Amino acid sequence: MYGKIKRAVTSLMLPVEENRAGECKNCGSCCTLVFKCPFLKFEENGSIKAVCTVYQFRPPQCMKYPRAESEKVHQQCGYYFK
Repeated sequence: MYGKIKRAVTSLMLPVEENRAGECKNCGSCCTLVFKCPFLKFEENGSIKAVCTVYQFRPPQCMKYPRAESEKVHQQCGYYFK
């Protein structure tokens, strides 16, 4: 839970590290770090693609995840740090 609170606070004040590369794979792992986000849905066609139902209005911690290499906690995440 501490990590989720830290990400929320630091995302308001700190930029995304410049050495971040890659792109979102829509795996949904970042949306289930402690609790499953109520806005996370999976496509109904049986795929494992996750969809954020409030994508245009998502909070900064969602927009910037992972902001720093220390925040990346899922191997399937499409972002990486050079």
